[in-house]
Amino acid sequence: MNPPAEGEAARAAEAAPVALLLVDEAGTILYANAAAEPLLGRSRRKLAGEALAGCGPWGQVAAEMAGRARASGREILAHDVCVRFGEDSERGSLDVVPEAGGTCIAIRRAPPGVLNPHGEGAANAAVGFGRMLSHELKNPIAGARGAAQLIAQTGEGETAELARIIVTELDRARRIAEHWSRIGDIVPGPLQPVNLHALAREAMASSQAAAAPGVRFSEHFDPSLPEGLGDRDLLLQAVLNLLTNAAEAVARAGQGDVVLTTRYRRPLPGGIAPDARLEIEVRDTGPGVPEALAGSVFNPFVTGKPAGEGLGLAFVSRVADLHGGGVEFDSRPGRTAFRLFLREAS
Repeated sequence: MNPPAEGEAARAAEAAPVALLLVDEAGTILYANAAAEPLLGRSRRKLAGEALAGCGPWGQVAAEMAGRARASGREILAHDVCVRFGEDSERGSLDVVPEAGGTCIAIRRAPPGVLNPHGEGAANAAVGFGRMLSHELKNPIAGARGAAQLIAQTGEGETAELARIIVTELDRARRIAEHWSRIGDIVPGPLQPVNLHALAREAMASSQAAAAPGVRFSEHFDPSLPEGLGDRDLLLQAVLNLLTNAAEAVARAGQGDVVLTTRYRRPLPGGIAPDARLEIEVRDTGPGVPEALAGSVFNPFVTGKPAGEGLGLAFVSRVADLHGGGVEFDSRPGRTAFRLFLREAS
């Protein structure tokens, strides 16, 4: 198969260490570079004109993502995709960009042993910080709660309502600190049915109370969504972390939207958390995740905020893992979406 054009761009595509593919609207391969041959298990001569979905496990996953990108008209960045070959598996990442008349796909196969940004490697990287943080947080929480209670009792109207929200949030923070304190790690309590819509609205109320004036919040809930299974406090904090990050990103841009959506999901073949069919998405119109951080945002102490600590997304990843779920994101300037996947209660 010949390159689609001559010149420096074509030579760069041929020399690229990642698999590069161009498929048409029907998912037929128009171009594949040299690195795509070992990934898809065929020569480029045989790949020409073939349906991408029929070119092995990597081809099937890439074809499904290409279909999603074309349908939505937007780029999809998928990090830590797990592709299964019988009982074996490989990990990698895919960048899928819809173009006029087709879709460009870049696939990077992860070297063996590389930690993934939203699987157990990233989630468990935070293990061991819990006991230290719990010890340091208990006294400040107690002091702040006492002050907030006094304001709630003596204040009026909006002041009293905000103080009650502060007390509620501090009580949950204390319970989470107690979880960590017992064994030095975040540990869920008994997993119980959780109304995800009530949880999402509670998280949104807390986030709205702290957000900058230019941040607009909205919700799109699937009314047929069943209850999730989990520790409500931990799940609420995870969703609140995502909303807070989104609101702060929008505020840095001056103004914009944060949209909270619930829906049923259809996991990709070989994708993360295939048994977690419930999805909570937090989308914002901020500047997007810095490209240099895209592969490590779920690791502890990785942050793009000037004064951030880099624990919020590590916490979300850990909570998702403890609930048999997962978390992923895609981002570009003006549109970033984080999606938390959870299991059903029944």
